[in-house]
Order: sequence, then structure tokens, then C-alpha cells
Amino acid sequence: MNLTLRKQLFRAINWISRHFFASRLNFAHIQAFLFNNSFKKFFNFLHVHWAMKRGHPKVKCYPYLFVMEVTNVCNLKCPFCLTGKGISGGRDVRHMEFEEAKKILDQVGDYLYFLQVYTWGEPLLNKDIIKIIEYAKQKNIYVMMSTNATAMTPAYNERLLESEIDYIMVAIDGGSDETYRQYRKGGNYDKVLANVKDMLKQRQEQGGHLPFLEWQYIVFRHNEHEVRSTEQMAYEIGINKFTPLPAYVEDEAWAATDPEYRTDLGNPERLFNCARPWSHLNVRADGGVASCCYTFFKKDDLGELSSNSFLEIWNNDHFQQARRIIVQARKGEELEKSEIACYDCMRTGIRPSFIETPTDTQEKLRDIEKVHKAG
Repeated sequence: MNLTLRKQLFRAINWISRHFFASRLNFAHIQAFLFNNSFKKFFNFLHVHWAMKRGHPKVKCYPYLFVMEVTNVCNLKCPFCLTGKGISGGRDVRHMEFEEAKKILDQVGDYLYFLQVYTWGEPLLNKDIIKIIEYAKQKNIYVMMSTNATAMTPAYNERLLESEIDYIMVAIDGGSDETYRQYRKGGNYDKVLANVKDMLKQRQEQGGHLPFLEWQYIVFRHNEHEVRSTEQMAYEIGINKFTPLPAYVEDEAWAATDPEYRTDLGNPERLFNCARPWSHLNVRADGGVASCCYTFFKKDDLGELSSNSFLEIWNNDHFQQARRIIVQARKGEELEKSEIACYDCMRTGIRPSFIETPTDTQEKLRDIEKVHKAG
């Protein structure tokens, strides 16, 4: 595709997805549905959406999207990431082992279109990540990874290509070392860029088109002037898709000045409707089953796979209550009070990983944002 045409196409898609879908329009999900389908998966997909539309708290269907946190360890210290801040959330800080991942995939793999092997850590630090990807591919599951690309090497890239992973998103927030280092604390821009270029070179030499490579660029005040030049460079080196995203920050000094890349401070996404307790399985590195990928703290888990099977957890009291609360919110009814994260999420619209921000701090941040908008 012509370079200019590709840029304009993805700019349009990025704008539409942010303004109408509250997130990036993910080609991975579309590709998984098209190329990793089966009758069993499709029937289950229909069953999930029927149960969701009917508001069933107890279900017989399986999730078709799986968010697997293969590690909650990271080698960078990004200022607004809870892991980067050194917060464990009450969890053991560890890598998920291959046998643990295999055990879960054996229970749900026949119904999965999509496996996301990251959440609150850097997946390439897990020594079993290649084995996990390869096992998922044996089950005809689309696999997507997000990485800061610091652990890539030519040998590691070769193994990733051999694993037949479908989609890799590289998180590089800058077009120069000076801007990149301000948020990606501990990273080296030139090394990261060289790692990505090596992956692209090896992919080209093999004559393949996978993995699809997306460059995710979080836009802050200090790097917003480099968005367009970095986009141009990304496409020139062979990146498939460049995606600039608003930064979810807690400090006004970091927020971009361009309205296209601003969001409410300390309150990045409003989630007044949700499908996750029906369609998604979210398992953390310690075996905890979370309600969604936005939760972080151990206390918010809805179950524990180390001591229970998937089926025992999927319809337990917590999951059924989560589904009831979401249906109540959807209908505008009074929510049944609960300690689970879904209650506060549906009541306030604040993404659960930000609920822990002290109330006075949240109010102060919102006051700053109101002044900024008024100005």
C-alpha cells in the first residue's frame, strides 16, 4: 500500500476508534475472527453474546478472548504505571510457568479466538514465553504481545518469528532518545529502535508478513512535537501500523497540549457498559482471575486458578454478581452494593486501576482539568 495512503487510513481508523470505541480499533481481533475460527468457536461466540444481551448472570458459554499475564515483572520504571512505580498490588511478583499456562489453555483453548500475553509486565522477560506462544498456536489461537522491545535480540527475534506469533505491539514513546527516556525510565531509544529494525529485517528476509507490527506511541507534552516525524519514520522502516495514544497521567505537566491527545487527569476511561465478564478471561501471573485487564490489585480478583478449575470460577458468586451489576448499570437501575471492582467501576465510570487514587487527589486533578478546558 502507498505510504501516504497507509498513513491517512490508519489516522482515520485511530481517530474513529478513540472517539467511538473508547480504545484502539484492534486489527488483531478482526484477524483472529477471520483466520482462527471454527464451528465450535463461532457457536460459542454467538452463545456469549446471546447470554450477554439477555443479561444472564450464570452462563454455559466460555470466554473467547483471553488476557494472560505471563509476568508482572518489568525492567523499566515508567512513572504512571503501577508496576513501574514498584507497586505489587498484594501479589507475588513472578513469571507464569509454561505448565501453568498450558493447564489453563487446555481448559478453554477450544473456544478462544485470541490470546493476549501481557498485562502489567514485560512478557519477553518470561523464559517460557516462546513455549506458551507455540502451544497456543497449536490450538489455532491468534496470539498478540505488547513489549517495550528492550529485551529483544537478533536471536530472540528469530525465535519469535519461528513461534508464528501473529501480532507484536512495540511501545516506544518518542522519536529521539531525549524524549523517549523521560517516560521509559531505564530504556535506551537507539537500542530499542535497532531491536525493532532487526525484527523487521528478519521478517522481510523470511518473505513473510507476520508478525504484524504496531508501534504504539503514548503522547505526552514532552514528545507531542515528534508524533508526525516519528510516524513517517515508523512507516519508512516497515512498521505496519503507527498508533499515537493519549497519555493517562496524574500530573498536568505531563499532559499533551493538543486536544486530540488529552484525557481527564487521573480518570482516563469511562466504562459505563462492559462485556468482559462474559467474553474475557483475565488471569494474572500469580493465578488470580481478575474481572478485567483494568484491575490491578489482588483484592479485586474474582477467583484463584491455583486452587480451582476454570468452570468452578466462571460461575462463582463473584462473577455472577459482576454480571448482575453490569446489567443493572446498563438498564439504569440501582446497583447492588458490592466490594468487587465492577461496582465502583459501573457506579463512577473510573477505571479500576485508578480507584486507589485518594479522593482529594482525584478532585484536585479534575479541578485542574476544568480550569484548563475553561481556558
